[in-house]
Amino acid sequence: MVEINTEKLSKEMNDTLIHRACVMRSGMYLARYLIYKNRSVDAIRLLGRCSVHDISKIQNTEEFMSLASIVDEIDAMHDVEHILSDKQANAISLHWKGNSHHPEYYDNPNDMSELDLLEMACDCHARSRQYNTNLIEYIDTQQDLRFHFDNDHLKKLRSYCLALVELTKHDDYSSVLGDTFKIGFNLKDSTMEKLENFDTECYKDLKTDRLFLKREKTPDFASIGYAIYLRDGTEIGYISVKFNNFIEYKIYENFLGNGYTLEALEAFINMSVMDEVFVTVRKGNSCAVRDLESLGFKPIECTENTITYRYKKPYKKLEKINDNN
Repeated sequence: MVEINTEKLSKEMNDTLIHRACVMRSGMYLARYLIYKNRSVDAIRLLGRCSVHDISKIQNTEEFMSLASIVDEIDAMHDVEHILSDKQANAISLHWKGNSHHPEYYDNPNDMSELDLLEMACDCHARSRQYNTNLIEYIDTQQDLRFHFDNDHLKKLRSYCLALVELTKHDDYSSVLGDTFKIGFNLKDSTMEKLENFDTECYKDLKTDRLFLKREKTPDFASIGYAIYLRDGTEIGYISVKFNNFIEYKIYENFLGNGYTLEALEAFINMSVMDEVFVTVRKGNSCAVRDLESLGFKPIECTENTITYRYKKPYKKLEKINDNN
């Protein structure tokens, strides 16, 4: 099970939100500079990039969890001469590969576009303000350690960073770094408490007469997923359960009509440690409705297009043992 450390998750969320605010502020300065240089279109495009900068950290659960695992080391990582450890590089790699303002997004860092370099300059500048480091020294040092740009790309990046340093020399970023802006985003609530107790170790691979359900690694720490196979190894579908007790499943079209859905669902529900589970299906999906109701699911909520079903495991009453001795 992926460890749910609410303190680290909260710290990562706060850092991400503050960083995004700093990047937006740096982007506004650099956009004004671009307009002055008769590059209004680039200014607009840069502001568009800055407005969604690092949004993947929030939208991608796997990425967020990976970065949260090293959040306590973030101060050291912004030392201008810091060399990433294998653990740090592995944790950040998912973010790099999904965001083109990082050289590691490309096989060749010199494939970065002009817009990528502009966003990268805002990113590095924002971090230098957050952690009070020397931006130009950081760029020059990391060029040899990590970036490896050609002269043209390095010259452009340095010029944008130098412009930002000059443009912001009278701005201490207190509006986004001062006490008045502190977010205090604390993820420790009943939801996280439930996640901390979502013990995936209870879920093992299981077999039925015709099927084999194999546990798979899921990027979402709040779910448990299985691939469904025939006994000959043919994959025919999948099934998963979320921490909020909702089940999702699908049998691929070529294998419908053989009772596999019912067989997989029944085995999965019997194995689940949850006392009750829910499934939402489309209205008009008579096959799904028939399968669910045959297992004892009851409809509890309807919308214009869907029906939500609930299954509650039968309460097992302990029988008193008569002691005739």
